[in-house]
Amino acid sequence: VELGAVGAQSLFSMPRRPGYGTMGKPIKLLANCFQVEIPKMDVYLYEVDIKPEKCPRRVNRYVFVTPFVMP
Repeated sequence: VELGAVGAQSLFSMPRRPGYGTMGKPIKLLANCFQVEIPKMDVYLYEVDIKPEKCPRRVNRYVFVTPFVMP
């Protein structure tokens, strides 16, 4: 699929928020986030679904740990 300039522009535009800031009250919010600087290297994200979903905890742990400890 090839996107032209108009298509790409509409993908990244922020939605309008009518009435922004007119309801509710200000609160203090603490967030668990921090800036991370990663050296130039490959970073991988794995998404794993274990079937059946009701496996014993030791089986789930084995599935996640084994690929990282195998040579």
